[in-house]
Amino acid sequence: MRQSGAAVVVGIGPGLGLAIARRFAREGFSVVGLARTPDKIPSEEGIEVRHADAADAAGLDAALRSIEADRGPINVLVYNAYRVRVGLPGIPTPGDLATDLQVNVVGAYATARTMHSLMVPRRRGSIILTGGGLAIDPRPLPGAFSLSAGKAALRNLAYSMSEAFKADGVIVATVTIAGRIQEGTPFAPDLIADAFWRLYLEGESAGPEVVFTGD
Repeated sequence: MRQSGAAVVVGIGPGLGLAIARRFAREGFSVVGLARTPDKIPSEEGIEVRHADAADAAGLDAALRSIEADRGPINVLVYNAYRVRVGLPGIPTPGDLATDLQVNVVGAYATARTMHSLMVPRRRGSIILTGGGLAIDPRPLPGAFSLSAGKAALRNLAYSMSEAFKADGVIVATVTIAGRIQEGTPFAPDLIADAFWRLYLEGESAGPEVVFTGD
């Protein structure tokens, strides 16, 4: 059955973000991706890319409300934005860490807060966060500790919002990707995008977290 309404991918890029956008477009959604540099995203039929900075909460709010006005109800939103800073603990400054967390966590919360306000009147909608295995064990990549901290906070946020929003009919969940995303492997973007689609179809029964292991 072809879907109606819009699907939005915040933090669309040429890898996983675009694969997720393609997957939902294939199912009939009107798909819009949000990116800080839209000109770097390959143009594809059925996918519009607009500008938004995940570090700018007010800008995200405005972009999402504009999409609702143009495309109709946003029935599913994927928060895929992240910021990676390489450096062992003790090297990045507190300001560096705060900048990373602004994208990796605060942007996700700001986006979910806007979407909750839009979805509550119709009592339906799905918010899916792109998580990572570093949230569970950061030791494989100690130089990416700020990303690990962000993914751990994002995972906690997904569980908290899932519990808080479910009474309003709004589903919040995270796909925890327990491996390195790479074409030609069990962690290829298209395979992971299928997991996002399955989570969307399963809705509340999928639970607040799906761990993608490549199996």
